[in-house]
Amino acid sequence: MFGIDDFVPRLPRRWVAIDAWSGSLADDGVRLVRDGDRARYEIGALGRRLKSAYRRSIADVARAGLNVVVDDVTIERDEWDEWCEALAGLDPFWVALRCDVDVAATREATRGDRVRGLARGVDDLVHRFPTYDLELDSTATSADDLVHLLAAYLGESPIRAG
Repeated sequence: MFGIDDFVPRLPRRWVAIDAWSGSLADDGVRLVRDGDRARYEIGALGRRLKSAYRRSIADVARAGLNVVVDDVTIERDEWDEWCEALAGLDPFWVALRCDVDVAATREATRGDRVRGLARGVDDLVHRFPTYDLELDSTATSADDLVHLLAAYLGESPIRAG
């Protein structure tokens, strides 16, 4: 399983601005912008190149014959278009994972390893462009049950690394 959270934290701190920390090159990297109880990232030129490399690397893993599960969101149209371009010739299966925004915000706060406000900040943005093969809702369904629903839809047996 791969996620954008595996890549963005690899940016040197000088390319990142989050709350009190602001690296000298953050405008070209990744900058967290807060508006009340909402937050979102502004992605600069280097951040966009990093996300492009991430998408192409996922496609390369899939082209190597490995099944890949990706945890990502698309905020802008060009991000969705780039995913489609990177995966051209492959047969991706797109799954929407939805969750009530209040539940997502509570989970975000409880986990402690998430930037507070992102759930609210991107809730109305993340599902605008993709066309999904399957939609799941984690509001009241456990992760294990979601895995079983996905596996059943795919006609496979769920395999969990433990």
